[in-house]
Amino acid sequence: MLQRPQSLLLLLTAICMILFMATPIWHKAGTGEEAILSPYYLAHMKGTLAAVAKPVYYLAILAVVSAGVSIFTIFQYKNRVRQMLFVALNSLIGAALLGATVYLIQFEGTKYFAPEQQGEFGIGFWAAFAALVFNWIANRLIRRDEKIVRDADRMR
Repeated sequence: MLQRPQSLLLLLTAICMILFMATPIWHKAGTGEEAILSPYYLAHMKGTLAAVAKPVYYLAILAVVSAGVSIFTIFQYKNRVRQMLFVALNSLIGAALLGATVYLIQFEGTKYFAPEQQGEFGIGFWAAFAALVFNWIANRLIRRDEKIVRDADRMR
């Protein structure tokens, strides 16, 4: 049934992934220089010129796949075991997305200037983290429903 709480949480997961794609992930500014990470590129700018612009489209691809898996999983409500499988797959995709994001921030974003400065996480980073949390909670609720159904079948 589409009105279950886990369906709402899976929808929130998809919305967070779309928000991840639409907002900046990380930003660091220094004296005349700045570094920006978005789901599409990592740019190091000196003044108004881009000194280094590295494409990172795989972040956007992972976010689109995660949002798609979340939407697909919502409609798998008739088979909870399959739904748990897709939620677990989505957790792996979300963890890979966050891992790649943290790698880009720690190793690629800070090597251009002022490595002692950490920068600021943007809305996109927190949206990806929230998507992972919503996905985890949805998994717990799906497992609880499956346990209730199995207990009811055992009583018959």
